[in-house]
Amino acid sequence: MHRERSAPVAVPVWWEAARWASDLVGLVDAAHGIDTRSLARRAGLSLDSTTRLLEWLRRQGLVATVSGAHFPGPALEPLTRPGRPLLGHALARLRDEVGAAVYLSSYTDGDVQVREYSYSKSAPPAEEWVPFSAAGHASAVGKILLAQLDGDARMDHLTRHPAVRLTERTITDPLALFENLDRGGPRGAQFSLLEYSPDVVCAAVPLGLPGQVSGLALSLPANQYPRLLTAAQRLPDLAPTLLLARLLDDRPDPTTATGRWPELLVA
Repeated sequence: MHRERSAPVAVPVWWEAARWASDLVGLVDAAHGIDTRSLARRAGLSLDSTTRLLEWLRRQGLVATVSGAHFPGPALEPLTRPGRPLLGHALARLRDEVGAAVYLSSYTDGDVQVREYSYSKSAPPAEEWVPFSAAGHASAVGKILLAQLDGDARMDHLTRHPAVRLTERTITDPLALFENLDRGGPRGAQFSLLEYSPDVVCAAVPLGLPGQVSGLALSLPANQYPRLLTAAQRLPDLAPTLLLARLLDDRPDPTTATGRWPELLVA
């Protein structure tokens, strides 16, 4: 009827890439000019891996290279301001890439929570006519989190938030719901096909943050349903940028932190 253990065991490759990239940004930020070979040695990475990560970081505006030396890029300047500027910017870029409203969700203190989101006039959000915290069984932002829980945690959630029928397509039977959640495996995508609302379709993928149950979701108006699968397939490709932005937004204040930068970034 359900998985015996929680699913988030294997850390996805894109998390490792984002963590390595964040390490490089920290080292570049602290060095005031460093060449690729020295950067690779300090980061403990191969020269080839360091070169490829630097190319990605330059595209993000996080690193600038002048005469073979690497410096902090212009995108790092907003980090001196309050809030989560890079994460918000990354979500907005992701929104525009997939052409849909996007949501970052987590399972915190036993409840589904939407932590961050981004929408626009051309990518309208799903109307939260029932709180997402109470509709984890029907919404993609919730299903991707429940899929990562073990059976006891799922049943505990449904005891506190019963699987009530929201539309004609809502799955309310726990056995059917759990089978639906496990169909794609622990790293599989989850979909809400008019289960939460007759006006919206949604998809979500797990982020795989170490020690956290989290997900990345998108929503589309129901009349744009043919675009859903294509948009959902883009989410894993765009996740590294989102994870990197989160790491950098959460980085310690260099004026108060102690210890080596990369060690402080391990979640």
